[in-house]
Amino acid sequence: MKLQTINLLKKEIILGNSLQTICWLVCCFGMFFIPSYPAYIGPFYITLSIMMTFALNQASHDILYTVLLPVRKIDTVKARFLYCGLLEVVSIVFGVIAGVVRHFSAFPENKSGIPITIAYFGLQLIMFAIFNFIFLGNVYKNPVKPGLRYLAAGIVYFVTYAIFELPVWNYYGIRNKITKNELVEFSGLGKIGFYLVNMEGGNLYRQLIILLAGVLIFSVSWIFTFNRAAKQFEKYDI
Repeated sequence: MKLQTINLLKKEIILGNSLQTICWLVCCFGMFFIPSYPAYIGPFYITLSIMMTFALNQASHDILYTVLLPVRKIDTVKARFLYCGLLEVVSIVFGVIAGVVRHFSAFPENKSGIPITIAYFGLQLIMFAIFNFIFLGNVYKNPVKPGLRYLAAGIVYFVTYAIFELPVWNYYGIRNKITKNELVEFSGLGKIGFYLVNMEGGNLYRQLIILLAGVLIFSVSWIFTFNRAAKQFEKYDI
């Protein structure tokens, strides 16, 4: 990584952060410890933090200040993308910590949706990839007006959340109707939900595949979205 990009990333971390960013990070971490609370909601606060970074920088004329520096436009986009990616990775780390704590402290089962399993992290990375594509992949058309693009990305985030949770909700719905001595063969969405919720036996390998798929999709989409945003910013008339 070039020294210029590193210095711009430092600027993003030091000047781009605010008390609101810290509050959203605390909320993200804390949400993982609320019993029977959707695991996808905590990381959503990270998307709010990303949007607020653009909104606050707009108020402080950060973009105008940055392009007046002896730096390339593409480097300013790269620094912002690295900062946003860092926030998203931090939320994943929070989830890992919370998952370990919940597991070893016999925390109550999350009956509102997917628990913090290996598959969850893969699916969350896919949700971040979709959010980045819609928001970061379009916001540089006019970076001083991030609101509408964030609204679109936020709506799609929750639609994706519902799609990913549907098999889990179906699984819990079937399981809740089963008596203790009854044996049931899950099928369809219920079977997919069973794979996402349970990590015993062969399910562990299935969940590892989902995680690897999530990492791959997140990484490839990040590069694609960055290149798209960089081209948009090059055309943007400040």
